[in-house]
Amino acid sequence: MFRRREGMRKWFYEVVERFRQKGAVSPDKAMTATELGLPPRFEEAMKRRLGRLGVFVEVDGKYYLSEERLKQVEELRAARGTGRNSRKKMLTLRIVQIVTIILFVTLLLVNLYVQSWEIRVISSLFLVVWLVISVLQIYYLLRIRKRMSSSSQIDKPHTNVKQEHRNRP
Repeated sequence: MFRRREGMRKWFYEVVERFRQKGAVSPDKAMTATELGLPPRFEEAMKRRLGRLGVFVEVDGKYYLSEERLKQVEELRAARGTGRNSRKKMLTLRIVQIVTIILFVTLLLVNLYVQSWEIRVISSLFLVVWLVISVLQIYYLLRIRKRMSSSSQIDKPHTNVKQEHRNRP
C-alpha cells in the first residue's frame, strides 16, 4: 500500500514538473495533455481524484498548473502528517497514564497491609507522573485542535479557481 502511494506521489510530482517545464502555469498558457506529453491516464485521473484536487485546472480541454492550489495541498499534507504524530503521542500518553494509575492503585492497596513510608513515597511519585502525563495530554490536544483549525482554512474547494478563470473576459 505504501509503495503504491509513494509511486503515485512520485508520478504526481513528475507531472507537476512537466507542467513547469512546458510553462503551462496560467490559464493563457494552458496546453492539451498531448502537448504536455502526458499519458492518457492523466485525462482519466483528471476525471477522478486528481481533478477534484484542483492542482491541475482544465480550461477548454487544455490544462495548466495552479501553483497556488499546489502550495495549499502541500501545506495540508504537511499539517496532516504532523497530526498523525500527535495522535501517536496521545495514544502513547494514554497507555502510560493507564499503567501509571494501575501501579498507583496497586501500591495504595499494598500500603494498606504493609504500611511502609517507601511505598508511600513511590505511590506519591506515581501520582506526580500521572499529573504530568495529564498536563501533556491537554497540551497535545490543544496542539491538534489548533492544527486542525488552521488546516481546515487551507483546505478550500478548488471550484473557486475554475470559476475565477471562466469569469475572466
